[in-house]
Amino acid sequence: MKNVKSIFAVFVLFLLFSFSHNDMSPKVGVKLGETAPGFTIDDTLSGKFDLNSAKGKYVVLNFWASYDANSRISNIRFNNEISRINKDDVRFVSISFDPNENVYRETVRLDGVDTNTQFYDNEGESSGIYRNFRLQKGFGNYLIDPQGVIIAKNFSPEKLTKLISQ
Repeated sequence: MKNVKSIFAVFVLFLLFSFSHNDMSPKVGVKLGETAPGFTIDDTLSGKFDLNSAKGKYVVLNFWASYDANSRISNIRFNNEISRINKDDVRFVSISFDPNENVYRETVRLDGVDTNTQFYDNEGESSGIYRNFRLQKGFGNYLIDPQGVIIAKNFSPEKLTKLISQ
């Protein structure tokens, strides 16, 4: 009987130590509490953006296209809200999935949004970013904390200040 207890005790200790040494960082995904999937996007207008290099700042990640009126309006509203709060620790990154780059460029010009925050994904809805963030028609947005963890999804620009001050 002592042997069974000893074997059981060793087994329990083994389990405890194996769990205590696991990496406790959140898994990569698109749910709240998960680490956002990394990506790099290069745009001739805005330059290059690498999500992994933005750690240490909040990132408002917005997805839109000129053919989707609601996402276009949301892009303008986020642009205005972020310029209003003027926080150095917040980065706004807005990615368009327009099928035509000229339409995207003209829309950015007409809407008067900050060109340094706007990026064009020339692969559109078949891009890795679109798939990795599980986007659908109507697109959406994410708020990523300074550690790279998703803390909000599909929130309004008006809620941004409250979310980053928590």
